[in-house]
Amino acid sequence: MLDEKLESKIAQKTETQGQKCIVLVVSSLRMGGAEKVASFLANAFSGVYKVVLVLWNKEEQFYALDSRIKVEVISSKYYGILGNIKRVKALAKLFKEQNASLVISFIHQTNILAILASQFRRIPIIATEHSIYTSLSGVWSYLRLLTYPYATCITTLTHKDLRHYGSLKNVRVMPNPISVKKCDSNNCEIFKPYVLSVGRMIKSKHFDELLSAFKIFSAKHPEFTLLLIGDGDEYERLKKQAQELGIKVVFLGRLENLYNAYINAEFFALSSHKEGLSNVLIEALLCGIPVVSYDCPYGPNEIIEDNGYLVELGNVESLAEHFEKVLENKEILIKNTLKIKKRFDEKVVLEKWHALVKEFIV
Repeated sequence: MLDEKLESKIAQKTETQGQKCIVLVVSSLRMGGAEKVASFLANAFSGVYKVVLVLWNKEEQFYALDSRIKVEVISSKYYGILGNIKRVKALAKLFKEQNASLVISFIHQTNILAILASQFRRIPIIATEHSIYTSLSGVWSYLRLLTYPYATCITTLTHKDLRHYGSLKNVRVMPNPISVKKCDSNNCEIFKPYVLSVGRMIKSKHFDELLSAFKIFSAKHPEFTLLLIGDGDEYERLKKQAQELGIKVVFLGRLENLYNAYINAEFFALSSHKEGLSNVLIEALLCGIPVVSYDCPYGPNEIIEDNGYLVELGNVESLAEHFEKVLENKEILIKNTLKIKKRFDEKVVLEKWHALVKEFIV
């Protein structure tokens, strides 16, 4: 009698025979927006196509993968130009060996290498952008100008970012597929009432301004707590600032599932000065929570309509005023959060992805 593992492998091989092959290329599966989308699409496509996922690095894998997905790691002991040349050659070889029918790549630097590799066999490639156009500079910016015209399709997260690609054909807006899985862990109900914010604690997120705004808000609402989820370089400095301001702030660090945190919040606040789209704003709205956000150049103004408030960038006093405004209009704002599913729910976005793949796969 055949070993169960061997039977499973034979079944998987038989299942993928005759299927078209999609190769997804992403640097890693560490915690991050692009990495989350790559794993989501790989899992979603694995029941329809033969799926190969290519990584530069398999360390610190955060996202789970379907057992039918073949994972290939292209590592290099070389850095800089030589290391990237070797990656391009290895990718081109892999595309040939796997008889790839379509390549999907993630994040600009990986996109550039994957586009170059796809040209060896003229394989169609969808290059996906997950940060704003202006975030890339120097040599990589120049390489983007040279290589992106050879991509079969480029996707951006927002309509505003789309304008930077006006000279290219087949550029589409494709938001990230978003869902928040129900979970009983991480009980945040004990902190109620609270204002919630989530994100990497780095300078561009400006949690320092959020703390200052909450200080103003707390003068009228001392019963409120500010609940912060995430970690980063600014973590200790922000904890010190909160102590100096004398405000009620709870730092929970990084959590895997945020469902409980969202549904128990009075509202969600975002003080970032720089966003690609902002998954956390969408997640909050999907959980029925109103939002307040700085009107940074990209992202929030394509999410927030009648479900929350946009605030002048960097205006701490106005941010605090709009916290008050959310409480005054909370009932109608909560009702309007339900509309977000029509645009950003993962099922809606996945349907768009299936249509896009069918359009370009050979």
